Amino acid sequence: MPLESYEIAHPEYLHIVSGDGFLYGCDQEWYAITWRKRAGCGPVAATNLLLYLIKKHCLQTIPYKNGTIVEASAAMNDVFPFVRPTITGLHTVKLFVKGIRKLSRHYNVRFNCQYLNIPPNKAVRPDINAVGAFISEGLRKDVPVAFLNLHAGDVKEVDSWHWVTIVGLCLDTDSGKLMARFYDFTKSLEMDMGKWLSTTRLGGGLVYLNNPVVLESEA
Repeated sequence: MPLESYEIAHPEYLHIVSGDGFLYGCDQEWYAITWRKRAGCGPVAATNLLLYLIKKHCLQTIPYKNGTIVEASAAMNDVFPFVRPTITGLHTVKLFVKGIRKLSRHYNVRFNCQYLNIPPNKAVRPDINAVGAFISEGLRKDVPVAFLNLHAGDVKEVDSWHWVTIVGLCLDTDSGKLMARFYDFTKSLEMDMGKWLSTTRLGGGLVYLNNPVVLESEA
């Protein structure tokens, strides 16, 4: 069975020590405020993307760490006011990217933000090849990909109206089946992207960040 696999080079960059083991990425349940617990999946996905880039590029201008839950929670809380959900959540890729750009200006860093909208209308949606190409492009650049799922369709592994962090992708070139591995609520899970794309009623989107550039501070 011919397979094409892609994944981030250092998944350990997103591991968080807990007891004798580790957790997979940040968790919105760590927010102390109830509304943040309910609506914080977008800021959490943004935090995961930023933490990976910080470690990969040794960025010192953004003071985030994730060695412990306390450190990861502090990073999440700093991200939240920038990548801030509306009363209906962080329900568009545009809002996610706008928040990242606001945060990057605050810390004098510029990111290359790449995104793919997946609209509700199936007639104008990107097909599975385009979705797979976008995710694999991000992973080949060694960055995780944030995934917005507004409606899960027939996929049971991910919640609707929810952001998760994709860290790996596997394509069966014979059947065309596309499986994504993602972090959500500190767990590593897998989902069938083709099944999602063909059954979701509301669509969603994908975002990745790369090529950070530290800007000179204004005098």
